[in-house]
Amino acid sequence: MPDAQSDRSESELQKKWNAVIGMVEVQIDNQADFNAYLADSTATSLQDGALRVTVRNGFVAAWINQRVMAGIRRYAAQVFGQDLKIELETMAYTPSDALIREGLAGDHMEWANVQWDRQRAAMAVANARAFPIDPNATFERFEPSVCNESALNAARGVTETPGTAFNPLTIASETGQGKTHLLNAIANGLRNKKMNVISLTGEEFVDAFVKASQTGRVASIRDQYRGADTLLVDGIEQLIGKEKTQSFFLMVLEHLLSNQKQVVVTFNTSYQLSDLADEITSRLAGGLEVRIGEPDVKLMRAVIMRYARERRLNPIAADALDYLRDVTVRNVREIIGGIARVGAHTKLGYAAESTSAATITRAVFEDAWRDRVSAPDASLLPPDAVFDAVATVFNLAPDQLKRRGRGNRTLTTARDVTIYLLRDYCGLTSSETGTLMGGRPHSTILAALTRYSERRKSDMQMQEAERRIERALR
Repeated sequence: MPDAQSDRSESELQKKWNAVIGMVEVQIDNQADFNAYLADSTATSLQDGALRVTVRNGFVAAWINQRVMAGIRRYAAQVFGQDLKIELETMAYTPSDALIREGLAGDHMEWANVQWDRQRAAMAVANARAFPIDPNATFERFEPSVCNESALNAARGVTETPGTAFNPLTIASETGQGKTHLLNAIANGLRNKKMNVISLTGEEFVDAFVKASQTGRVASIRDQYRGADTLLVDGIEQLIGKEKTQSFFLMVLEHLLSNQKQVVVTFNTSYQLSDLADEITSRLAGGLEVRIGEPDVKLMRAVIMRYARERRLNPIAADALDYLRDVTVRNVREIIGGIARVGAHTKLGYAAESTSAATITRAVFEDAWRDRVSAPDASLLPPDAVFDAVATVFNLAPDQLKRRGRGNRTLTTARDVTIYLLRDYCGLTSSETGTLMGGRPHSTILAALTRYSERRKSDMQMQEAERRIERALR
């Protein structure tokens, strides 16, 4: 049965249609696009919940379906007072030589889809050249461990179903713990699927916006970013303090998310995410945030063995790897740097054992790992200075920090702070710290470091205590 509106005049129907596309026009950034694809469209009939609209040709119909149909349906429901099915019809069309050559004569929509797919493919190729990534950074080369498991799973999920559950995705960690590797792995995975991926650093994003502002090309790069299937920004903290760049990023971010395009950013936890504009943090909070922790012994072993295998180093003795339990490592780059020095010592014969032994012994491993190009840091403090400063701030005796056994919450916190600062201010290994802290085992020291690293990010009292201790140590 015809709708109640089906008997209304054509001019009234067109008037309502004009109201719909007028709302859509506000959402289209490029006025030329509106003029080319929507301005001359005509509403021809409304019957049985279907609004028929005539457009110029199949290419225009494909553009409307791809770009603005969701908005048209939403606004049409507001103007007409009911959910409508929008049916696009094309004007009379004469097959061109191009259609005949493609074997698509008379099938206007199919030809439009072919053209659209070619355009997207060309954009994907152009952006792959303009925004290169590390081809070796893949999921297969990312060593999994407890400290990075959630980040790895989320990154894989993005690659499998981009633009859905984990959107936007924020990967946070301190420097050198694998954020960039995962971002490149996502880019490699999506580009293998022929998707249009833009991947750049936060610094490159800022530089591009500044240059575009100076040359009047902001609209050009805005459309380039908005046209991507996936936008990856490595180091979003680079936008902190740059209000105009943040406004530009927010505009791009909202467009991509509203069109179910995937966005992934990384963030260095040495900064505060809250220092970004509230609108950006709010949009990021609407997705998923995953964190990568400091590497554990399992990850250290796996990275070293991979590095040694790829660089064809001599076999590493089992007791040499046991040395890793005594080493405090903050990130994967330090691990790679350590095994690189092992390889150099073995190859160049800096240690006597390396020139003849078939395996890399613990002595060679330990000697090379401790080796540094520069002299020891003269700014390192004696451990007693840390004990005294922490004891003063927490109103405790230094010996209370060193004794084994359980204590109240204040004493436990003070001990965790001490362990953390002995590493940062005195350069001690976990084993050395454990010895000073009453002979505590290596695992206890690592647990304290992990516990404190997490608490200090949100515990205001702990942050204030740390500031007071730092002033006392200066």
